[in-house]
Amino acid sequence: MAEPFIGTMYAMTAVFAAAVAVWFSIRAYRHARIVKEEGVREERAELD
Repeated sequence: MAEPFIGTMYAMTAVFAAAVAVWFSIRAYRHARIVKEEGVREERAELD
């Protein structure tokens, strides 16, 4: 009786972990893009 429930819990935990990993990777990508754009703006301001 408990085996299907345990399997379901493992599956739900795996899906949650995958979702968190995707969320953090998207967040890191966006942050890196913002930092890069700020650097480009500073370089352009120095050239002007």
